[in-house]
Amino acid sequence: MLKIMQTNKFFSMFVLAIITGIISIAFIFTGVTGPGDNASIEYVAEIEGQSITIEQYWRSYDSEVKRLKDQGTKQEDIDKLQLENRVLKRLVDREAILFAAMQAGISISESELQAAILNTPYFQKNGVFDNTVYARALKLNRLTPKVFEASLRHDMIISKMSRIIGETAELSPEELKIIESIQGGNKEQLIRVFRSNKSNQAINAYLESVKRQMDITINRDLIS
Repeated sequence: MLKIMQTNKFFSMFVLAIITGIISIAFIFTGVTGPGDNASIEYVAEIEGQSITIEQYWRSYDSEVKRLKDQGTKQEDIDKLQLENRVLKRLVDREAILFAAMQAGISISESELQAAILNTPYFQKNGVFDNTVYARALKLNRLTPKVFEASLRHDMIISKMSRIIGETAELSPEELKIIESIQGGNKEQLIRVFRSNKSNQAINAYLESVKRQMDITINRDLIS
């Protein structure tokens, strides 16, 4: 069980901002299964020897459908989104950037991992981490602490890697001129939008670049 520790006051605000989203991803993607673990398991994709099972794929797909419906999206509109390809790409991208991050030596310390869990409202009672709440939440999702924490660590590595890539993006002279010409109180908000878009572009470009150098096999027949 997770060992209780004092909250790290210097814990990255970036991780705190995204940790609740990561928790939900970790519940969906509870680790990657190697190709030799069970010959009867079907894989929708393999990335550098790491496999995404059909079960993991459909779990992620169902979660995305639920998210869209909770937002009020109608079923006929969902059917037009080609979710099969979008979900598969997201899972493949996840494994690709995780592999690249680990090759680059990006890691998450035990204190970072514990601080992330301790500061997650999902596992708190009256604003304080509660071990019973934590254990019950994992049990409801049929997860052990070991499996969940390993998956969460991977997602935090991905987030750290994405942040590092995004921070390398710089605004072009043309974009800077546009920002400088803006008048009014929404200038700071527009700057954040510009930088966010630039960061996303950098991350996507990096991902496509590293994927071209990886051994990736996609079994689309399993989801068509």
